[in-house]
Amino acid sequence: MRWLAIVLGVLNGAVTSSDYAQCSQTVTVLHVQDYNSGPVMGLDNQYHTMGGADFHIAMTDMVKAGFPVANTGRTFPGLRDDQIGLGLPAAVSAGNGYTAPAAVHEALDCLVKGKNCGGYSLRGGPSPGFRGLMTWSVNWDHYYDWEFQDSHAPYLDALP
Repeated sequence: MRWLAIVLGVLNGAVTSSDYAQCSQTVTVLHVQDYNSGPVMGLDNQYHTMGGADFHIAMTDMVKAGFPVANTGRTFPGLRDDQIGLGLPAAVSAGNGYTAPAAVHEALDCLVKGKNCGGYSLRGGPSPGFRGLMTWSVNWDHYYDWEFQDSHAPYLDALP
């Protein structure tokens, strides 16, 4: 089940609090696109840059804990941990923000187990119900001889 999802996009505050209230109970999984982005300020008021564990930790924590939406006066109130997954490039050629498998697993250790978070303090707490990873794209994963799948499936399968 960790690999199956209905994907909901949230762009520039397009999903309002009332929209969220209507769909939050029916969203299966929101896979946050953790790539093709510039630096993003996390809930720790620090900017995080793609490609490392801290980016995935900070961005996923925002989705769980909730966050103010740009300068709209609106707040995204956050999702349950069983509604959250990460979207990652499958390989270096698949998009900006490729993260080596070891760094992805480091981020997941923090997000799922609350361990090895570096200096980051999870505002939303650990997410033992975390739903998994989405790749952009399966075509790039195939091109790179299934590196994404082969690197992450055993880690995800070992989660409780």
